[in-house]
Amino acid sequence: MSHKYFLQAGFNSITEYFIKVVLPLLVLTLALFYALIIFRPINLIFAYLVLFMGVMSIVAIPVILRERKRVKIDENIPMFITYSGTISTIDLDRKTFFTKVAENTDFGLISYYAGKIVYLAKSWNLGFANSLRRVALFTPSTILSDFYDRFAAALDFGEPLDIFLLDEQKSVMDDYATMYRKALNNIGMLREAFIAITISLAFGMSTALLLPLLMGISMLFAIKVALGIIFFIDLILLVFISAFIPSDNLCHNLKTKDKTTEKIYFWFYILFPISAILFVLLTYLHKLNFLFNVGIALLPLLYIGYLASNHENLLYKRDKEFPSFIRTLGATIFARQGGVMTSLEALLIHHFGSLQEIVENLYKRLKIGSDKMKSWYFFAAESGSKLIASFTNIFAQSIYLGGHARKIGEIISENFQKFLSLRKLRYQQASALRSALYGSLVGFIVTVYISISISDILTKMFSKAWDNEAAGSSITSMISSAIPHVASVPMSVVNVYVGLIILIHAFISAMIIKIVDGGDKFAVFFDFSLMVWIGALLSWLVPMFSNRLFAGMIGG
Repeated sequence: MSHKYFLQAGFNSITEYFIKVVLPLLVLTLALFYALIIFRPINLIFAYLVLFMGVMSIVAIPVILRERKRVKIDENIPMFITYSGTISTIDLDRKTFFTKVAENTDFGLISYYAGKIVYLAKSWNLGFANSLRRVALFTPSTILSDFYDRFAAALDFGEPLDIFLLDEQKSVMDDYATMYRKALNNIGMLREAFIAITISLAFGMSTALLLPLLMGISMLFAIKVALGIIFFIDLILLVFISAFIPSDNLCHNLKTKDKTTEKIYFWFYILFPISAILFVLLTYLHKLNFLFNVGIALLPLLYIGYLASNHENLLYKRDKEFPSFIRTLGATIFARQGGVMTSLEALLIHHFGSLQEIVENLYKRLKIGSDKMKSWYFFAAESGSKLIASFTNIFAQSIYLGGHARKIGEIISENFQKFLSLRKLRYQQASALRSALYGSLVGFIVTVYISISISDILTKMFSKAWDNEAAGSSITSMISSAIPHVASVPMSVVNVYVGLIILIHAFISAMIIKIVDGGDKFAVFFDFSLMVWIGALLSWLVPMFSNRLFAGMIGG
């Protein structure tokens, strides 16, 4: 790794990385390794696993940090270039432009880099062109780095700021679209990897359930190890997807929430305790198996997932209707040469679909003389949409700074529409991922419960052979060493541990679906509840059919 790579990861030098990360991590890893070897609280294989993970972390940390910064920058590119295009219609000078971008903290690291450009240009007298080139070297995002290089060349040739930024709208959005499609391809690859890992885990679980019969080890120990491995692998996949796939959240994170979100929170605070009490009560009664207890307890939360899914559909509609609204409003403000309020009043004769209510509320607030930016803030908050919230803020800032209303409306509408087009591809990938995860979960559950049934049947066969076999024969010694490790573990305990494995796998699968599609996080309860009920039904059906299928083997 080069010096530039560590700078892009957030370290000033390789030495700083060595002191802050490598030395502490190396000391901790070696201390844990030797402690595990000396005291041997667990098998030696875990000691070497700790050593391996520690060494791999030293190499992986700068890669993860750099990629995470790149993803965060790329997520904000559409909003940044849209804002740049809209405020360029105000005829700003270079310093004011970069200062405005630096003051807008919604752009994250892009705002930080804009502040660095102003500092280098003025405090170090490098000029804006040289400052742009220097900052471009330390930017992990290829899109932003290329934009800075083109910006520097435009400033060298004296191209007007407004013309350059308006021309860059298509170039930057095309680069973003390329990056976005590449990220979607990564989702496809991760889907295949997740399915392959799930199949491998199912095979591993089957082996773990049969090993006690072959090697004489405790079945409970084998299941506990399988539980730990599955949890670790699922968690790594969840972290990897969260870190390397650009987020595209449907819901905004403003403090003020829309009506549907408030309703979801209201019912969540009521139904979650009911679910917890229901689970404790069912467990105490001990009438059903573990997964059925969890599935019944999750039924109240299934309603929360249903509300969240309906909320997602409403936000999809609002996002589709926003571009035409903002373009029409910008054109009306320009044509009438009037204010926002009078233009809105003229537009109220038209119906804006799912936006109608919040548009009327915006007009009422502006009419009674409320703070203009606060009125637009409440419009964004009531929409519930993150995209609408981001682009609305850009529109309001640019309009009240005196920008060209028609151009502002057109820029926001076009970039918003491009973003929606890319979202359609993401929803297709998310739909394919959902189908694959449900299918792989069914295969995993069926494989595991068939293995449990086979293990139970073989235990009964060996027990019968033990009763009939003469002492001292070769098969007697094998059976005598295997049976205690299997028969001593109640199948009810095995079912609880297997149920925990299915719960963990189902919950992380549901979380991955919501991370990929970017929907309402409360909608995770919908997929999670369905997956648990699939597991509960299969935990009853598969052993029943397996016992009937193999009944003759025991009887014979």
